[in-house]
Amino acid sequence: MLQRLNITGVRNLQPCHLSLSRLNLFYGLNGSGKSSLLEAVHLLASGRSFRSHQIRKVIQDGQQVCTVFAKLDNGQQLGISKDLQGVQLLKRNGVIVHSLAELAHDLPVQLLHPESIDIIDGGSKPRRQLVDWLLFHVEPVFYSAWLRYHRALVQRNALLKTVRVDETEWQVWEKELAESALILHKLRAATIDNWLFFVQNAILLLLPQLVLKVDYVAGFDVEKDFVTQLAESRLKDRERGHTQLGPHRADLRLKTDLGLVEAVLSRGQKKLLICALKLAQVDFLKANNKNCVVLLDDVASELDVLARLRLLTHLQQLDAQVLMTAVEADTVWPVLCELDNQATLFHVEQGEVTPRYF
Repeated sequence: MLQRLNITGVRNLQPCHLSLSRLNLFYGLNGSGKSSLLEAVHLLASGRSFRSHQIRKVIQDGQQVCTVFAKLDNGQQLGISKDLQGVQLLKRNGVIVHSLAELAHDLPVQLLHPESIDIIDGGSKPRRQLVDWLLFHVEPVFYSAWLRYHRALVQRNALLKTVRVDETEWQVWEKELAESALILHKLRAATIDNWLFFVQNAILLLLPQLVLKVDYVAGFDVEKDFVTQLAESRLKDRERGHTQLGPHRADLRLKTDLGLVEAVLSRGQKKLLICALKLAQVDFLKANNKNCVVLLDDVASELDVLARLRLLTHLQQLDAQVLMTAVEADTVWPVLCELDNQATLFHVEQGEVTPRYF
C-alpha cells in the first residue's frame, strides 16, 4: 500500500506530498489535475502514462523532468524520474536499479478509466496484457521467459528482412522461439484456468445475468510442432515482414450465448464486464498473497450507484488500496466513509491538492 506519495513536475500538478490511507478520493472540476495524480502512480508502477505515449506531454510546461516517489507500508521506497528525452532514473530504497520490472513487482497497480473499454473493443493486445500482468506478479519464471521469447522474435523478424540467410541460422532462432513459446503458452493456459474462477465470481457480483465464456487462443497450433510451423510459414512471413504465429498473437475471446461480447453487449454492460475482469485480477492476486493498488478514474460517472457500491465494497474486502477521482465528492464520499472511517478526502483545484477533513 502507498503510505506516502510525492509528485513534482507532472502536468499541471503543483508539487505535492500526500499521506494516503486504504481508501482515497480526489475530487474537483474537470481539468483540475485529478487524473494526473493517478497518472503519476501509474508512471511509478509501469514507467509509462496511461494518457499519452509522449513523456513531453506528461512533464509540466517549463520543467525538464518529472519525479514520483512513494513510501510503501512495508517500508519499501520507490522512485522514478523522467526527462524530456525520455531518459529515466529508477530507485528502490535509495539504490539505482536498471529494470522497471523491479518497481512494478513491488507495486501491483490496476487501472480503471474511460478508455479501459479498449480491452473489449480493441485488438488482442490489451487482453493479452491482462493475462501477462497476472503472470508477471504470480509466476516467478514468466518475465525471463517473456524476455527470452521476444529476443528470439526480434532475431527471426530480422532474418525475414535479410535477403540471404543460412539454414542453420533459421534453425537456431526458430528452435529458440519455439522453446520459449511453449513455456509462455503453458504458463498462460494454467493461469487463465485458475483466473476464470475469480472472473465468474466478479461477473456474478456486477453482471449476474451474464453467462460468459472465455476461450484462450494460443496464437499458434499447440497440437503441432511449432518449429515445423515456423519453417513452413517463412515465405508468408517474409511477404508480411514479420512473424505471424506465436504467443505474441495470443488472445482471449469473450463470448456470450449470442456471440462475441464486443458485438452483443451494450456500452454499459461492457463497462461492467471490464470492471469484473479487473476485479478478478485483484482477487487473483489476493489469493496469491499480494495486495493491489487500484486506480479508479471517474468511475462514479461510469457506473450506477449499486454497481459502484458493489465494486468498492469488494475492493475493500480484498484489502486493495483505492485511489479514485470524482467531480463531486458527495457522489462517492459517503460510501467510502461507511466502508472505512479512515478514508481520506482530497480536493484538487488548478493543480493544487488539499486534504479535506470532516
